[in-house]
Amino acid sequence: MKNTNILIVDEKIDLVEPLGEIFERIGYSVTMVEDGDKAIGLLKRRNFDILLTPSRLPGASGAWDYKIMKRLCPSMAVIIVNSVREKKETAEILESEIEAVVDKPFNVKKLMETVDSVLKAPSILIVDHRLQDRQALKNMLAEGGYRALVAKDAREAMEMVRESDFDIVILDVGVEGTDGVEVIEAVKKIKPDIEVIMMIDYSTVRRVEDLLRKGAYTCLYKPFLDTEKLIRVIEEMRSRSIRASSQYKRETGRREG
Repeated sequence: MKNTNILIVDEKIDLVEPLGEIFERIGYSVTMVEDGDKAIGLLKRRNFDILLTPSRLPGASGAWDYKIMKRLCPSMAVIIVNSVREKKETAEILESEIEAVVDKPFNVKKLMETVDSVLKAPSILIVDHRLQDRQALKNMLAEGGYRALVAKDAREAMEMVRESDFDIVILDVGVEGTDGVEVIEAVKKIKPDIEVIMMIDYSTVRRVEDLLRKGAYTCLYKPFLDTEKLIRVIEEMRSRSIRASSQYKRETGRREG
């Protein structure tokens, strides 16, 4: 299993050191810093899976916020640490922008369950050149409990696929920068096991056979008016992936035995 890297940002770092020790005891790799400048410096050099941070935090360069950090590491899940004085500001954060909010002082059991839930949530990359379309789809998936990230073009999508462990890519056939078929081939070359759902419209329906042959799991018409169908497809893909993983473990166990 991939090592999970957690970045904790807190002005009073001595108070969260016991929390870091708890995470490390269950197998996570933990880094703790006390201000935004140090967090930004780290995120420029390496990727993290989870960020535990206030919505805003001080630094020598001014006040940083989680959005700046998210831009440096788009695949990172953000859990906002909510103090009493920050509750109003936290309430204004869109659910689609973060994965969870936890209250301070910490209920350790609840925090562990939150982190575990975030890590288990399917990670989906939406690739669409239309800002309104990709944001609407991201919001819809976030409401369903999925970790949804976005890319505006093929170049950005390729960078994110290389750096992150996505379960599913939802790809607009007309994405700017290249042809949809070329993007599928590039994604599959980087990560052969990743699943791809193609978004098509009636003008591109003739390309369905070619898209499926190149590795798309299915093709769905956009806009997604039937959201239940999209969710069913995603869950079907997850079930198939879980079955394949279980079979691989059984076969590996038999060979080793």
